[in-house]
Amino acid sequence: MRRHHDPCMHPDPRAILDQLREGHQRFLDGHLLHPHSDRSRMLEVETGQHPVAAILGCADSRVPVELLFDTGFGDLFVVRNAGTMSTVAAIASLEYAVSHLQVSVIVVLGHAACGAISAAFDRSLTLTPSLAQVVGQLRMELFSLGAEEDLEQACRHHVLNAARNLVDSSVMLTDRLRSGRLQVEAAYYNLHTTSIEWMGALMPMPQA
Repeated sequence: MRRHHDPCMHPDPRAILDQLREGHQRFLDGHLLHPHSDRSRMLEVETGQHPVAAILGCADSRVPVELLFDTGFGDLFVVRNAGTMSTVAAIASLEYAVSHLQVSVIVVLGHAACGAISAAFDRSLTLTPSLAQVVGQLRMELFSLGAEEDLEQACRHHVLNAARNLVDSSVMLTDRLRSGRLQVEAAYYNLHTTSIEWMGALMPMPQA
């Protein structure tokens, strides 16, 4: 994966997204390059990191982000949790990536058959207090979106909502988005086809 080496630069988000799309196409075609995956690369990034993009994704083991984009050590700043949630920790991590690591692209990557969203459909489940908090938040979200009956629809709606919540919860991310120095893209991974559907860039809310 091509990289920028000047930490003061804000690379063109469109070029970064093109790189991610190219990497995923290699994955689909079975022509993986496995870049930056050896020990020498690990030693190269020992003293600092300059990832080209950040990913907010699900903790699901079936969605290995670096493999899906054919990337290696130091290429992506990845934040994962159950359900691709825009939690305080996730927002803070991505703010760090944008403000300190000069990342200009965030991809919010949801996926089909998400276990956390499936749990939100099943009120008979016995959950730990922490899981109940996450699942309860998802239930309220799906109800507000009118997507509490169809799992596929719910997973798709949630990706877009998570991207919106991410930006709307951060003044810094909102400012970067409005100034054109940041692009937030929603994407959806299909477990059956193993392909990523690009759902579009998030547009900044109009200023009051």
